[in-house]
Amino acid sequence: MDDYRTHVEINLGAIRRNAETIKTFTGKRLIAVVKADAYGHGVGPVAKTLRGVANMFAVATVEEGIKLRQAGIQKPILVLFSSLPEQASQVVEHGLVPTIGDSEFANRLNSAASNTVNIHVNINTGMNRSGVHWTEAVQFLSRLKTLDRLTVKGLFTHLATADEQDKSYVFVQIERFASVLEEIPNDVELVHVANSAATLTVPESHFSAVRPGLALYGIYPASERPITLEPALRWKTRIGWIGSLSDGEGVSYGLTYKAPHQTRVAMVQVGYGDGYPRALSNVGEVLIGGARRPIIGRVCMDVSVVRLEPTDSVSVGDEVVLIGKQGDTEITVDELAHRAGTISYEILTQIGTRVPRIFKH
Repeated sequence: MDDYRTHVEINLGAIRRNAETIKTFTGKRLIAVVKADAYGHGVGPVAKTLRGVANMFAVATVEEGIKLRQAGIQKPILVLFSSLPEQASQVVEHGLVPTIGDSEFANRLNSAASNTVNIHVNINTGMNRSGVHWTEAVQFLSRLKTLDRLTVKGLFTHLATADEQDKSYVFVQIERFASVLEEIPNDVELVHVANSAATLTVPESHFSAVRPGLALYGIYPASERPITLEPALRWKTRIGWIGSLSDGEGVSYGLTYKAPHQTRVAMVQVGYGDGYPRALSNVGEVLIGGARRPIIGRVCMDVSVVRLEPTDSVSVGDEVVLIGKQGDTEITVDELAHRAGTISYEILTQIGTRVPRIFKH
């Protein structure tokens, strides 16, 4: 571990406890969303950790589903978006649970299957990025019954505003979804609507299963915090060089920061090539010796520069925390995202593949 210039520590025990807490809180079946490499946490170890808690896993693409199968995951794996028609044979071969959102893929899947394929149908209730429009859903589901190798095991929708304070549109979407359920036979095994935000704040959205992603990893998607979640990820780097700037001297590309007086600085071994946002140039902070120290100048591809205090006792190789606690001080994913002008989802999923993941139980 000491050999890494930068690395991420993943607390798998925290992820499992978060999943158990969510399942107890809702009393519903759990569809664990592990797309985008489990939100940057490492999909193989995360899925193996959750095998005893999750009833189903959910990914975004067929390729992600195949990767889970190759990692030894035998539980049902839902592909959340309708796949390309030419991917139908891969879905069948790897025993994935596909989402149906259009007739073309449904027809191709039915032709590719030699046995029954369990499917979920995505109902578009107002997110308007995929799925069967809710006003056409009953007719669409009726047509699916003519495809003899497809069995509808699940119905779901995506909520557009569950993480906002105003939940009025959430209830519009739930009402639209419920109107579809009222007009079809009550024989669908899994009905799921709730993303992380709705899982925590909108019990009316829970139906027979909840579908959290971000909350599994200990991050709250909205300001409400009805349960205690544990952040699972800690991102560290190390000091690679220590120097000083004279009064008025600049630092990094473009010399966008000029020292107001003689200033001690340290180069830390992380940059946008690792997924550390360039938007944190001159606004980010890191933890050194349990204290906050500011990023100065532009974040580079491989390194960044930090301003030290005259009293800081530091050496090359010392630990620098980008996300997580050091002593009694903490920088959260949400704070980092706010400073970078983005969201926590993007921060997590952009941590690069050259940043090793160290898994702890």
